[in-house]
Amino acid sequence: MEKKRLSNYFLLVSTIIIVLVILITKTVVIMSQRHEDKAMYSMRTKIEYNAKRCYLEEKCTDTITLQKLYDEGYINEEVINPITKEVINHDLEIKYDNDRIVINW
Repeated sequence: MEKKRLSNYFLLVSTIIIVLVILITKTVVIMSQRHEDKAMYSMRTKIEYNAKRCYLEEKCTDTITLQKLYDEGYINEEVINPITKEVINHDLEIKYDNDRIVINW
């Protein structure tokens, strides 16, 4: 009985397809992670910016909550986690310490 041999062409094409699938998968995962990181950065900086404004305008002192920023009018719409699509807890503590905003996630 004769054994069938795989042609070199078939092996080359199979290898190229496998490499392409791996590269495309890795690229999609990296792009998705970058998107999530940028979305979280955007949400975090929105809170930090408005909290710093509140402290610098001296309407806020010591530790405040996200609810205080809503009440003072610094944030008009609810802050939503861009990954989970859940509303951020209104009791989130925010502190202004050494010219930096510290959020107690």
